[in-house]
Amino acid sequence: MTRTPKGAKLVVTFMATKTIIKPAKSPAAVGPYNHAVRVGDLLFCAGQIPIEPATGNLISGDIKAQTERVLENVKAILDDQKLTFANVVKSTVFMTNLGDFAAMNEVYAKYFTENFPARSTVQVAALPKGASVEIEVVAHF
Repeated sequence: MTRTPKGAKLVVTFMATKTIIKPAKSPAAVGPYNHAVRVGDLLFCAGQIPIEPATGNLISGDIKAQTERVLENVKAILDDQKLTFANVVKSTVFMTNLGDFAAMNEVYAKYFTENFPARSTVQVAALPKGASVEIEVVAHF
């Protein structure tokens, strides 16, 4: 066992490559960001809103329809990297109305079926393009 002398600083250098991920089957980004970034064995996915990839338009519909579209957009990113929802270790759900939580959670549970990730859900004043829900995830390879 090696010990660091008292008062000495331990310096650890981490040299992981940053890889930009832009899946062909995902809707275009609505701002200056990437769909995901891979660093080492982690994939950081940008928040996805209910945009239809074919048209680039926000879908209409209730929170269930919007959540399903959001999670399909997340799935496109995961699929591109040969990952599944089982690889997700953390998710953050942003909603404009927490009164819709149960309906959102019903759809969410169809995608995350076992070994659930850690999750935070927060209510926000507004989301891009007037969406009702946005979900971001961190996945592990």
